[in-house]
Amino acid sequence: MPKWAKILIGLVTFIIIIVIGLLIYINVTFISKEEVKEQLASHIKLNKDEIYFENIDLEIDNNQYEVDFYYNNNEYEAKIDAKKGKIIYTNYPLTNNSETPSTSNETTNQTSNEITLDQAKEIALKHANLNEKDLTLIKAQEDQDDGKIVYDIEWHDTIYEYDFEISKTGEILHYDKDKILD
Repeated sequence: MPKWAKILIGLVTFIIIIVIGLLIYINVTFISKEEVKEQLASHIKLNKDEIYFENIDLEIDNNQYEVDFYYNNNEYEAKIDAKKGKIIYTNYPLTNNSETPSTSNETTNQTSNEITLDQAKEIALKHANLNEKDLTLIKAQEDQDDGKIVYDIEWHDTIYEYDFEISKTGEILHYDKDKILD
C-alpha cells in the first residue's frame, strides 16, 4: 500500500474519531431536542402537540437552544439553557387565567416581592456563572419593556458582552452572550 494511502486512511480515521467524540459530548452534555419541546410546552402551559416547532438550533458557544415555534398561527421564539433546560427567554405572552384584578393590598404584596437592581445583578451573574470582579459593568438600570418595568443589565469581559433583561420579580426575560469583536 502506498504511503499516501496510509496517510489518507489515518486522516479519515482521525476525523471520524473526532466527529464521534463531538457527538458523544453533545449527547451527554446537552438536553435533547425532545426535552426542549417538553420544557417549553410546560413553561407556556400548553400541550407539546399543540405547538408547531419550526426550528430548534443548538448554539454550543452560548450553551442554549434557539427555538422558533408557532401556536394559533402566531410565530414565537424562545431561548432555552441547553444544559439545564431552563427557559431564558420567550416572546410568547404568558398569562395566568386565574388572575383577578388586584386590589390595593395585593398590589402592596406584589411590590414587596419585587427585587432590587442589586438583586437583579446577582441573578444575572449566577445565571451566567460569572464573577463580578472579572467583569466591567456597562449598564444597570430600570427600563420599560411592553409597558412593564424591567432591569436592563450589561457586562463586558475581555471577550464577551453579556446582556440581561430581568423582570421585577426576578425572572430572566432575555439573556444574550456575544463576542465583543463580532
